[in-house]
Amino acid sequence: MSNYNFISYSSVDALDFALQLYDSLLTGPPSIPVWLDKREIKPGQDWDKQIVESIRICESLIFVMTHDSVEDESVCKLEWTWALKYKKAIVPILLQPEAEMPFRLGSRQYIDFTGDFDTGLAQLRLHLRWLASPEGVLQSLKDRLEDDNRDLRRARDLDQEARIKNEIALLKKQIEDQQFIIDDPEGAVKRVEESITRGIERERQPERPVSGVTHTNFINNPPAIAPTYFQDRYVETKLIGDFLHNDAQCLMTIVGRAGIGKTAMVCRLLKSLEGGQLPDNGKEMHIDGIVYLSMTGSRQVTVPNLYADLSRLLSDDVAKRLDDIYKNPKTSTESKMQALMGAFPAGRVILLLDNFEDLIDHETRKITSASADMDEALRALLNLPPHAVKVIMTTRLAPRDLMLIHPERQFRLELEKGLESPYAENILREMDADGTLGLKSASDELLSEARERTLGNPRALEALIAILSADRDTTLPEILSDQRLLPENVVEVLIGEAFSRLDSTAQMVMEALAIYGHPVTPSAIDYLLYLHLSGVDSAPVLKRLVNMHFVRKEAGRYYMHPVDREYALSRVPDGDESDRDETIFTRFSLLHRGVDYLLGVDSASVLRRLVNMLFVRKDELVFTQFSLLHRGADYFKEARMSRENWKTIDDISAHIAEFDLRCAGQEYDTAAVVLREIDFDYLLLWGHYRVMAELHERLQGKLSDPRLKSWSAGNLGNVYHSMGDYQKAIEYHGRALAIAKENSNRQSEGIYLGNLGNAYLGLGQVQTAIDYYEQALEIAREIGDRGGEGNQLGYLGNAYHILGQVQTAKEYHEQALEIAKEIGDRSLEASELVDTGYIFLDIGELNNAEKLYNQAIAIADEIEDVHSQNRARWGLALSQFLSGDLKNARSTTESARRYDYPLNNHNVLALMGVIALRQGDRAPALEAFEAAVEASDILLGHSDTNYDALDAKGLALCGLALCEGKNNYVEDAIHAYTKGRSITRASGIVGHVLGLFDELARADTQGLLAGVREAAGEK
Repeated sequence: MSNYNFISYSSVDALDFALQLYDSLLTGPPSIPVWLDKREIKPGQDWDKQIVESIRICESLIFVMTHDSVEDESVCKLEWTWALKYKKAIVPILLQPEAEMPFRLGSRQYIDFTGDFDTGLAQLRLHLRWLASPEGVLQSLKDRLEDDNRDLRRARDLDQEARIKNEIALLKKQIEDQQFIIDDPEGAVKRVEESITRGIERERQPERPVSGVTHTNFINNPPAIAPTYFQDRYVETKLIGDFLHNDAQCLMTIVGRAGIGKTAMVCRLLKSLEGGQLPDNGKEMHIDGIVYLSMTGSRQVTVPNLYADLSRLLSDDVAKRLDDIYKNPKTSTESKMQALMGAFPAGRVILLLDNFEDLIDHETRKITSASADMDEALRALLNLPPHAVKVIMTTRLAPRDLMLIHPERQFRLELEKGLESPYAENILREMDADGTLGLKSASDELLSEARERTLGNPRALEALIAILSADRDTTLPEILSDQRLLPENVVEVLIGEAFSRLDSTAQMVMEALAIYGHPVTPSAIDYLLYLHLSGVDSAPVLKRLVNMHFVRKEAGRYYMHPVDREYALSRVPDGDESDRDETIFTRFSLLHRGVDYLLGVDSASVLRRLVNMLFVRKDELVFTQFSLLHRGADYFKEARMSRENWKTIDDISAHIAEFDLRCAGQEYDTAAVVLREIDFDYLLLWGHYRVMAELHERLQGKLSDPRLKSWSAGNLGNVYHSMGDYQKAIEYHGRALAIAKENSNRQSEGIYLGNLGNAYLGLGQVQTAIDYYEQALEIAREIGDRGGEGNQLGYLGNAYHILGQVQTAKEYHEQALEIAKEIGDRSLEASELVDTGYIFLDIGELNNAEKLYNQAIAIADEIEDVHSQNRARWGLALSQFLSGDLKNARSTTESARRYDYPLNNHNVLALMGVIALRQGDRAPALEAFEAAVEASDILLGHSDTNYDALDAKGLALCGLALCEGKNNYVEDAIHAYTKGRSITRASGIVGHVLGLFDELARADTQGLLAGVREAAGEK
């Protein structure tokens, strides 16, 4: 609890009164939270420490004035002096008539308790409630201004005078703004609403392409800008330079405590390298590019960002090719990295992964399962042949397992100590630019003590500056005398002290930033605090916080150092899930859109006006993590870009940010609804399979709506199926099926039975697949689901075709095709035309097959169904090839290759190689066979029981042997075919495999392929 009122009293002459006051305020009605040492401090606790800590986080201090409490020697003076330092409202109450108000509190009106207790209590209740009103906030500002004007006349030196004047100027501006809120509450509300609306509208706009874009070799903003006075680290900087020169190493891990200056040191070096030279008058070093990624910045450390941003350093053609590889769901992260690193064979490219500890499990010291693709990417980078990419990772924790992968290719730098003398002292002097903090002219001895107490930790030094900037009465010696400053917690203590000296508005702005957790605009902060701060305008507050080294700015967005964020977030009470619904605004917001429609008013705006006009009590608006996470997620919901502008994952960043906040606030069902909008039609389409899988994994076991449970598990099964991981697909489709059965959702039950059948078919377990398809077909017919019936008939046709029961397969496909035409399902129609075409190929009716393939191509092109575009062209090419029309067959395979369908690419490439070889064109044949082997290996990397990939690989390896005129590949081809037949010897599969092998073998003039046909399935 941090919204209480601290009671300061003298135990000599006011103990009984303080106890009575505490009990009366707390019991109510209404109950007012209060803190009293005799009630709150438990035996054994540090009394003085608890007193100071309680004043730091209280809402206001109630000062009971008695003869003893107003004496200079009274402990009460220390308490209200601390309250002034922490910018708390002070409420004097007069208990004894002879007690005189202390001079420094002279501008404040007291509440009279010299008479009837109940009368005084009623006045105090009203006053404490009034303090939270706009008028009360204004009076608190005026009290502080009066204090400053009084202290200005008694300033001890020019430095203090300058600091007081600066604070007076700030208070006058705050008073002016607060007065406007009181004089024109409607205008103040309108100003904030218009500002938020403009900010949200800017968020919704796609980035406009700029004509004549200049390509840059420096991608993204650095996570920190090291000031010119940030020096020292000469040894460490040289070690980084040595790493960059060493072609044998590719990963450097810089490990150190929070705030030790890891990011600043690296960014200082990289900024110098942007100019072609190492810092500190170092040698020239040419850099081909730098990519900055940071977990605290707007461009976070993810594989999609890593891949996309490194690709931006390459030519458009190469980047497009890499993008196609990335989007292939069967392509493993290792293969993606192999292609990416292969595009950087020479030169020097630096990739910074900043604040990597967010991806590491603090207990196991392993990269988290949620970031498994990043783990795979870094392992691949270490395992691959030499390349030009040099990775620098800054982290508080070193990823333990990763450090064991090729340690000779890594360098670890431990940043254990802070800045040495005189560099730490120089930072303090330079940060006091105008000398008003007294550091520019401070003695060497005092600054040396500051370096020793802070251990030279750069973030701790910045916190010292922040404390002095926020509290003009505090001196450096006073800060350094704090007994809590221990080596193990110096950063945390100083950051806490600096935070506590901010005014309440600045504190709430920082707490809002902590809730969001990554860079946001001032509009996002205003949206979050709208109902808690009348007339909120966070932009000037954020600017001030940047100057005080509390907040950082990047491209118009603001964020915090991880340590600051942790502290600010700890100040916000967790609350509970009901806080999302129990605030007046949240309850109202569920209805206001309907009210808007019926009455033609902006009901949310009306509510805000009621709050600002005190018709609604602000203390009913809870300020907890649950309520703020909910509100922050709503901001991103409002800030979503229009669907027609969704082109890349960056365009749906608002959805992903909303998803993150919904999950953090345990709104898992709502998070699932958000994900539903972007998963298959966008994340899957763009090739972000790992991202999609990770988002769905976060929902497993946490959803309450049965439909969402089955949908998420089923889609997770679909994405694993797309990635070729059939075992995981079976696991999650099984979960989805169980939920559908439990909730008697027959349509979903049929869908998941069919999906299970497809997964088992991919594993070669044809009869198991048929069993599932028949169950799904029965359900579809039972509930009258014609689309589901058509799908299951088509699936059964495929299964029986594999078994070699061609006539049965033909009948199923004809029934599926008839249903597709009946219900107007163009995608199903194209797919069934393709599958029926395969039937005609098998029975030798090549002309009929070609007709069906051409019909399928026309439909697929019309509806842009890439799967059927690929498969239909492959089938057409196969029929043309078998007809002896090699020229058109080759042209058709080249056309098919342009349509990326990972489940069939390997077959297209293998056929292309066979055709080119039969034409005597060995070079293109060689390239096609090599690509077919690679595509097959990608599939086999997900499931080594993928018989289709094994057969295509065996054919391609035979082709490579014929292209090179050597039998080097024959043994591997035999192994691939043999393993394929161990999985399935279905006659339909074997017949197709042998047919293609025989066509290839016609080019075997040297007898290199002897013995292969037997392995392919002749026996």
